[in-house]
Amino acid sequence: MSHSEFACVQSAPIFSDLADEIIAQLVTISTHQKEYMSGSYIYHPDDDLAGLFLVDSGQVDILSVNDNGQEILLYSLHSHQMNVEASLFTDEKHHHFARAKTDAKICMIRRKNFQDLLHQHPELAIKILNAYGKRITELENLQISLSLQSADERLMLYLNKMSNINMQKTFRLNGTKKELAASLNIAPETLSRLFNKLSHDGKIKLNKRDITVL
Repeated sequence: MSHSEFACVQSAPIFSDLADEIIAQLVTISTHQKEYMSGSYIYHPDDDLAGLFLVDSGQVDILSVNDNGQEILLYSLHSHQMNVEASLFTDEKHHHFARAKTDAKICMIRRKNFQDLLHQHPELAIKILNAYGKRITELENLQISLSLQSADERLMLYLNKMSNINMQKTFRLNGTKKELAASLNIAPETLSRLFNKLSHDGKIKLNKRDITVL
């Protein structure tokens, strides 16, 4: 299927509610389907990200490094998922990095081009800032919701999300269980107990790293 630049830009949550004519203007400053080989880095800690990027195809891991120099998987991005949208509005440095887990194609809008467009069209700036404010509110509400969830609820939410992303009930875990535990803010030994509990309760089937959501 051919790549639609319009649909790609519109799929970004920060832009999804904007009118078609605004999306069309954003398309003119976007770049599409830059290829990254598996294992290559999209950005490093303290890089100037200079814009948002969206995964058109493949998988990208967002990682950090702990005090012992060990890599920690924060989360993974799959097709049509976006990252670092805040970099459109600020040049603040970050402390994580992005690496292609598989061969991937990345689409991007650079901050300079984005802000130049806003200077040229002040009415566009107001609409996008309103959309960004809505997005921040949604993320805050999500964070509050997650903070109220128990560990097994967070794990089950993640498993259902991965099942939906893979569009099938059975899928393979990304990374190790230790990395998954860190990304869900669950102790590794607790994660193992939760997997066993969910399996015993008939909510999932386990086969090493293969999970079936029932």
